[in-house]
Amino acid sequence: MEQQITIARPAGEVFAYLADPAHLRDWLPQLRREETDLPGEGLESDPATGIIRWSFSPAGEWRVQPVEKVTRLTLHLARDTAPAADPTGPETPQEAARLSAEAALQSLKSHLERAGGGDPEFHTADVPGRIYGHSATQEPEI
Repeated sequence: MEQQITIARPAGEVFAYLADPAHLRDWLPQLRREETDLPGEGLESDPATGIIRWSFSPAGEWRVQPVEKVTRLTLHLARDTAPAADPTGPETPQEAARLSAEAALQSLKSHLERAGGGDPEFHTADVPGRIYGHSATQEPEI
C-alpha cells in the first residue's frame, strides 16, 4: 500500500523528524499509548535518497521529496491490510490499513506544520470562522 501527503516544511526538516526514533509515537498507531515501548532497533535512514525504512510491524518506508516549496511524503507499507479498530464493525482489513495510513500521514502533517487536524493531542487555538459582520464567502447574502 502506498499513500502520499504534502507538508509545508522543508524536506530536510521532515526527514530529520522522521529519522528521530523519539518521534515514532507520532506516526505509529500501536505506539500511541505511553506504556508501549519504543522499538530499540529496526529504523534505518539514508539522507542521500530521502528514504527511511523500518523493519518492525508493519514494515515499510517513508520517502521524503522536496517539491517546489513543500515536501511530498510518501508512505509505503509492506502489507495492505490491518486489524480493524472495532472488530465487530463493518470495516474491512483493507479499509483499516488505509485509515491507519491516513491517520499516520495526518498526524505527521499536524506535528510538522504545527497545526491541528491529524493528532487529537495536538490542537491549535480556536480561531473564528469569519470576522464579525462579514460573510465567509464573496456572497454577502449567504
